Amino acid sequence: MGQPMWKKLACIGLIMGTTILSGCGNQEKVAVVDYQKIEMKSAKVQTIEKEIEAKNKEIGEHLSAVQQQDISDEELQQKYVEAQQEQAIFIQSKQKQLQSLIEAQCQKIAKDKGYTIIMRSGMVPDGATDITDEVLTGLD
Repeated sequence: MGQPMWKKLACIGLIMGTTILSGCGNQEKVAVVDYQKIEMKSAKVQTIEKEIEAKNKEIGEHLSAVQQQDISDEELQQKYVEAQQEQAIFIQSKQKQLQSLIEAQCQKIAKDKGYTIIMRSGMVPDGATDITDEVLTGLD
């Protein structure tokens, strides 16, 4: 074998050795959160859902009032588009608010209990601890 081949083999060996050793002694503490369970059982989630329902009702009433006005079809169509945009923005903001609350609670639990990784259920290898009930308690 020529010298370039030895260099390639040495480089490959070094990379493989580093990869193997980097996993040794690394004890990650993994937790899992079941978002579906949180959505079903959390009073905070139910409150946000009621806010969304109230906003939808408000938008519906506004559109009903707009229909009673003597406006062109183009103006009416524009009002519907604006209402849909308002609704989408509101729902998105509420989803972000909920996500932020859940993430903050997960971070608190991770800090208190020493978890290094928190993942959604269904994406986690065996051996992870389910902290969903703790997150629910912290949210409500």
